[in-house]
Amino acid sequence: MFIRLALFTFASGMIACGGKEEKKEEQTSYQGAPAQATEVVGIGRVEPEQDIVSLAANDGGVVSKLYIREGDAVRAGTVVLELENTVASARVTQARARLSTQEAQVLADEKAEAEAQIRLENLKLSAQRLQKLFDSRVETEQNRDNANYEVRNQQAACDRLRASAQVSRARLQEIRTELAVAERELALRSVKAPVNGQILSISTQAGNALPPQGQFAELAPEGRIIVRCEIDELLADRVQTDQKAVIRAIGTGKELASGTVVYAAPLLKKKSLFAETPGEMEDRRVREVKILLNNPGALLLNARVECAIQL
Repeated sequence: MFIRLALFTFASGMIACGGKEEKKEEQTSYQGAPAQATEVVGIGRVEPEQDIVSLAANDGGVVSKLYIREGDAVRAGTVVLELENTVASARVTQARARLSTQEAQVLADEKAEAEAQIRLENLKLSAQRLQKLFDSRVETEQNRDNANYEVRNQQAACDRLRASAQVSRARLQEIRTELAVAERELALRSVKAPVNGQILSISTQAGNALPPQGQFAELAPEGRIIVRCEIDELLADRVQTDQKAVIRAIGTGKELASGTVVYAAPLLKKKSLFAETPGEMEDRRVREVKILLNNPGALLLNARVECAIQL
């Protein structure tokens, strides 16, 4: 019995020692790999340096005209889509007609005011002459009083016409504001390209209905091309800005482009670029890195590539 117990203890000790030695050897190999690495490799995606812009219609409605196709180059301010705008266009036409009418009314009121003012000045001169004649006992008191009455009556007419002209001018300003609102509403029935760039995708066509703020296309802004990649947390601290990088095709290792690291995130986060990869560990963290390409060549936007950052 004692011999069997001793043998069992000895065997257990040997197994335990072997397990520790194997674990230690594995740990040494895992920790030694990063120190010997000459490059850090991550998976990335080709993107424009400026984020892709989602084009959306402010108002909802039916698409009447679509002026773009996938792959088209557009300039900032170019109309790319129009929604049905019959009512909005009619409101603008109506407001412009009212504006024209009111402008004519203002001119007529101002002219009437000016004519009344001229007549008032003439009546004042006549009243002054009659007053002098009355003072010289040449003119009667009745005629003098009649002249003063006409002056007061004309003064009231001038005040009335002046007030009417002010109302007309105020109304003109209101109509101008109404026209500006109508034109703005009409403008919201179309979508313009916010920047120079290239249309990547379109998800609608003429006749389709778009909801308010509904996205219908993606625009890649004009400018430089980058690769946004994610580096595993094991070697993330070895990456720095200004390091050189080689962009390769996944699987073949063919070099596609080269570039320089221009951004390395100051924190680790969950995977976001390719989080759909089956079997990945949920608690794994990555560091986001942006590589500015020197020669993007024929690289397609949104292409998945391998990024080798030189240490």
